[in-house]
Amino acid sequence: SEETVPREFLEFADVSEFRGVIDDRDGDVNLRKEKGTDAPVIAKVKAGEPFSFERKGDDQWCKVKLSSGKTGWMHASRIRLFFTKEDLPGKPEKGDEIDEQAREQGINYYEVTQAAARGDQKALKTFFSVGADGAGAEEHLGVTSVVIHLIGDDALAKFLRSQPLDFQFRVRNSIDENVTWPFRSLGYLQLHFPKTSKLFFRREIDFPSPDGHYTIHKVFPDEEPTEDSKVTRSQLIDKRT
Repeated sequence: SEETVPREFLEFADVSEFRGVIDDRDGDVNLRKEKGTDAPVIAKVKAGEPFSFERKGDDQWCKVKLSSGKTGWMHASRIRLFFTKEDLPGKPEKGDEIDEQAREQGINYYEVTQAAARGDQKALKTFFSVGADGAGAEEHLGVTSVVIHLIGDDALAKFLRSQPLDFQFRVRNSIDENVTWPFRSLGYLQLHFPKTSKLFFRREIDFPSPDGHYTIHKVFPDEEPTEDSKVTRSQLIDKRT
């Protein structure tokens, strides 16, 4: 319990502890004595109340510990990862790989992440454009998780709508299991980032012409199209009429 595991290695740990809050329309969620919807309720967890939790693999029930010390079980679909500004990178130290790699691209990583977490549009564009590899890339994925949770679904979706389609797909591909761990990215984003998911996962996509007069409407066989995906139907639309 006195050891910490870097975020990029959490998926290899047998059991890891995370921080979460509930994300439910009803405003509170039952904490149960055992796994299962029929188990006795031992507490009500309110919206915005942070807690720690553990999850083994793809188990649908997470072991939750409240700030009061009370422990119980909660369904994984009710839990959203929780971060604060304290989880953002501090001022860089010597040997910090992501900072050094960003500086080679003319980017002050500390300043960009701070501004991106406030929802600054220009900073978000720069943040999602950072190129990194090795340990720097792993660290950047961890910071991506913090940033998207701090700004939330509304701000992230609003930012992405203003960006070209290829950039939207680049961001989509960067938000993988390393960003949403211990949850699978597709299901997690659909539950907790529904507006963003509608941009990321869609069968029908419009590709506008540079002058905005026309668009090619393409229909794909699945909701996660890539550059190599087949097109089941394509239609040229005159936007001027």
